[in-house]
Amino acid sequence: MKTAYAAQAIDDNPSPREKIMSKKLKKKLSSARQDQYALIKKQINAMGALHKNEGKQHIFSTQLTQLINTIPDAILFKNREGRKLITHQLTQSLFKQLDLDWYGKADITPSLAPKKIRTDSRMSLKAELRLALEKRQLMLYYQTQVNSTRQVLGVEALLRWEHPQYGLIASDQFIPIAEQSDLILLIDTWVLQTACAQLKQWLRDPLKRDLLLSVNISPRQFCQPKFVEQLRRILEETGIDATRLRLELTESLMLHDIDNTIKKIKALNLLGVRFSMDNFGTGYSSLSHLKKLPLDQLKIDQFLMRDIAIDGLDAIIVKTIIDMTHKLGIDVIAEGVESEQQFACLKQLGCSSYQGHLFGKPMPLNEFEKMIS
Repeated sequence: MKTAYAAQAIDDNPSPREKIMSKKLKKKLSSARQDQYALIKKQINAMGALHKNEGKQHIFSTQLTQLINTIPDAILFKNREGRKLITHQLTQSLFKQLDLDWYGKADITPSLAPKKIRTDSRMSLKAELRLALEKRQLMLYYQTQVNSTRQVLGVEALLRWEHPQYGLIASDQFIPIAEQSDLILLIDTWVLQTACAQLKQWLRDPLKRDLLLSVNISPRQFCQPKFVEQLRRILEETGIDATRLRLELTESLMLHDIDNTIKKIKALNLLGVRFSMDNFGTGYSSLSHLKKLPLDQLKIDQFLMRDIAIDGLDAIIVKTIIDMTHKLGIDVIAEGVESEQQFACLKQLGCSSYQGHLFGKPMPLNEFEKMIS
């Protein structure tokens, strides 16, 4: 008992050194508590700010989406799933117009300056397209056209844009934008020059020199007063066999000013250039129109191909088109052939040429040349 009591007495009377250490410990503990309190306070404030802005961010996100939805589809790119792709420049334009920040505003509505948004976004994509020409981001892909024995007769040159952000973009996503300005003329000229230069290279290859190359021409380009002279100059500069070049014109373009169309086609026929009416079956061509137009090919639109093997009415329509055009001395090619059933049905109906994924998807030049070799 004495020992225990003595020990307690010693504890109750610490030395000066122990007193100093005890004070330091208390000070450290107090400082640690203060730091912990400050940290907790910062966390509480941060959480409060987050909850405070959460509603605004939701409003901002929802209303920005509504604003984007007011922009016409023709101005925007889409991915393979059909979702709209918004470029960095377009986003900047929207933010600048509506004075947005990342926390948003509660009074944004789709009715705010939709016309200006459409104009600015259109200008932004036009600027990107012009830059694409300068930076050589546009390229031609090639899709084969075959006969009934699957022998390759020719190819169609299809325009693609290798966008630095969105990857490969099909022409139907950006040509409508280009057509709203003279940019389409620059693009069409580039396509013609590139296609003719490619034909010149194929002249040196026994496997490719007999291929026909089909090129789509926009209404703006074809209606230019000097289009015939422009194409004549390209043919002379490249020195190609013009009979290897086929220009595809839409049904609506050919019938818009049929007399002028016939005049230009005949002038280019004299140079050797061939012509095809594209997307036949979607417009209003009549037998009298086809009799007048100096065509060597008619391309049946792919929408008639979808159910041709299972829908008797579609088969009758296609059969009528084939018989009518053959009697006029015009070749027929079916576009959008994707299955063996469609191919077999078209052969029975008397179709002579075919194009579609069944025979090959559009591919870059090196892949096409590797395949055909």
